[in-house]
Amino acid sequence: MDITIRQATTEDALHVAAIIDIAGHGIDLDLWLERRDEDHSVLSAARRLVLDDTSLPYHYTNACMIEVGGKVAGGMVGGLTVEDDAPAQWIPPYLVPLLALETRLPGYWSVVAVALYREFRGQGLAARLLDHAGKLANEAGARGVSIVVEDTNTPAIALYKQQGFAVHETMQWVAYGDRIGPNQWVMLTRKV
Repeated sequence: MDITIRQATTEDALHVAAIIDIAGHGIDLDLWLERRDEDHSVLSAARRLVLDDTSLPYHYTNACMIEVGGKVAGGMVGGLTVEDDAPAQWIPPYLVPLLALETRLPGYWSVVAVALYREFRGQGLAARLLDHAGKLANEAGARGVSIVVEDTNTPAIALYKQQGFAVHETMQWVAYGDRIGPNQWVMLTRKV
């Protein structure tokens, strides 16, 4: 099996949006709906934001794609967390605890999203992406790697623990759209 992890390019913008949507269970959908233009396409809005809005953590320059046999299988989005004294004012209430955890540890490399297309799951590719996050964290001089997940995503939590992550902190999960179920956001960390 020929597996490659590479930096995302502009041509990967829709894949990056898909990774964010899969990993976030649609949490960015309201923003994308709000940013639609005359073509009324949510996907077009998501793609445009991934390409153009460098203030978003999921700008394509923060993404890596994993390919299997030359086909994009999924990817990861993340970057070095820096202290930010001025949080964005547009943040809806359901994003506040998630973003608080994702930015809680300046100097850590925060994995904002890791996701695979369904047909590529169960092949150890997510573990490879997490290993790659560790490599990027080390290259950036980060103190560690962090990732935030819903408490009901037990397969992901189990994988992260297998990869050396431990629960660092939790915050209350706030419902959005028609989603119900999770109770907590769980931040897991590991040292580099």
